[in-house]
Amino acid sequence: MADAGERALVLERPREFRLRALASRPPAAGEVLVRPQFVGLCGTDLHIAAGDHPRARLPLVLGHEIVGTADAGRWAGRTVVVDPTIACGSCAACLRGDQHVCQQLRLIGIDRDGGLCRGVFVAESKLHPVPAELPTMVAALAEPLAVAVHAASRAGPYLGATVVVLGAGPIGLLIALVVRAAGAHQLVLAEPIAARRESARKLDFETVPEPDMLAAALKGEPADIVFDAAAAPATARQATRLLRPRGTIVVAGVFGHPVAVDLQTVTFAELNVVGTRVYQPHDLATALRLLASGSVDVTGLISDVVELQDVPDALLRLSRGQALKVLVRCDSQS
Repeated sequence: MADAGERALVLERPREFRLRALASRPPAAGEVLVRPQFVGLCGTDLHIAAGDHPRARLPLVLGHEIVGTADAGRWAGRTVVVDPTIACGSCAACLRGDQHVCQQLRLIGIDRDGGLCRGVFVAESKLHPVPAELPTMVAALAEPLAVAVHAASRAGPYLGATVVVLGAGPIGLLIALVVRAAGAHQLVLAEPIAARRESARKLDFETVPEPDMLAAALKGEPADIVFDAAAAPATARQATRLLRPRGTIVVAGVFGHPVAVDLQTVTFAELNVVGTRVYQPHDLATALRLLASGSVDVTGLISDVVELQDVPDALLRLSRGQALKVLVRCDSQS
């Protein structure tokens, strides 16, 4: 939870925020205080703010994409990125070492108070030091980039491959950046929102407005790999039609309810359909290396940088498609 006496932006009720200090508590065993510098906002935050996230309970401090300064411990005084996942440690997945698919997985900023504050307690084991050469604002995208790195790890190889990404929101664009860096030969994104297509084009990606236009963009050739980052019924149906035999679909978006999938095509073409959930620690470390080396440039995704008090308006802009990636500055004195 947020640190004792530190100002936090609290979602009191759906769409109702208030800046206030939270009740005091000492750090739990193994925790250190992290003072957030930037916190990214994403679609999950939109759902929580609207009151329709299945796990989030209000009042709550949002924010799971956190970069800040550690006050104590091994990384005291260093800029760190927070891994916000909290695994139970005792379920079948955790006992196999697969904590990222823990049967009771929780996240900072969803199941407990997050980073939209001046100080948050985090388990020291969940901190990743930011390379000195990496600007803090860029490091703020390491957590969502880790999602893309993990999604990309579920398929491949990419050298010379033809890849389709359905959905050009932040995660779809980050996946595309990772796949391009891995050597994809042709990469096409399908996205109905014009502003997002324009963002993709600024990153030198080929785009189409509708999935049914992909066949023409691919000149009739099938794709090797399709990432579904849109999580819409239409894209679930379209994905199987775009692939070569024995190609791979990576389900990178979260569907709100079951959808129809052409399992006959999956069977006859021996397609691979794989899921992907958050990331493992090495994915976050890889994301930081990609950013520090310049292999993946995410600066074009940052559309807005706002202060704590501006979060409600920023969420509204996100919900309307008027912003792509919003960062909240948490260490200013305003």
